[in-house]
Amino acid sequence: MSNKRNLFAIVFGGAALIGVALHFFGAPKQASEPKIPTAAEAVPAVDVSPTPAFNVAAPTPQPTPSPEGPIPLLGPQLRKIGDCLQIHNSLDDKADLNFHSLQDSLRGELGDLLATDIDWQNVHFTLPNGEKRRLRIEIEGTGEEGSARVLKLYGVDKEDLPIPIPLTEAQSKNPSTEYIASIENQGQVTLREAASHGVFSKGADLFYTERNGFLSDLEISYEGKGVKCQDLQSSHGNCNCF
Repeated sequence: MSNKRNLFAIVFGGAALIGVALHFFGAPKQASEPKIPTAAEAVPAVDVSPTPAFNVAAPTPQPTPSPEGPIPLLGPQLRKIGDCLQIHNSLDDKADLNFHSLQDSLRGELGDLLATDIDWQNVHFTLPNGEKRRLRIEIEGTGEEGSARVLKLYGVDKEDLPIPIPLTEAQSKNPSTEYIASIENQGQVTLREAASHGVFSKGADLFYTERNGFLSDLEISYEGKGVKCQDLQSSHGNCNCF
């Protein structure tokens, strides 16, 4: 009987000690698993190579840069344009040097300008490390009145001469707007230039070049008469008959 009482006391005392330990220290904790970031937390990689993957997603193209200095007006040239073409176009000495001002002046005599086509485009931009890039898009015939946009990319040497940067045919032929923007957005755009041509509803042919949103050169021919205006963004710009 004495042995049974002793065994009971030992068991009871051990259980009590375990209970006290659990009360003060609690059950052992399991190691926490490392946190896996969600897709929304992931940081997208930035491709700064001269030829990023074809048709990669790109931010919105940069806006057209502002001219470095004051731009002359188109107004003083409008009379010379009318005299060369022998038409009575509207005159406005304060007309800005832009495509819309030219259209407004000629609409009454030559009619509306029909759909225009771009002949080529140039984009200059500077990389964060100071290197310069030149991007050019040309329209090339493919036979049977077909055409294709061809993208060319250049670096610039110390003498400011272009150095071709190779592109694959998939990258250069008919590139998407997103792909072109992905190249431009590697740096800061400093110049946008485009040459276009069109036909007025009364048959006059127009060729013009815009640089950073303003006219720089134009040529109009109509019924055997013509006018050519050059360097319009400089103080030496002038229009002459031909």
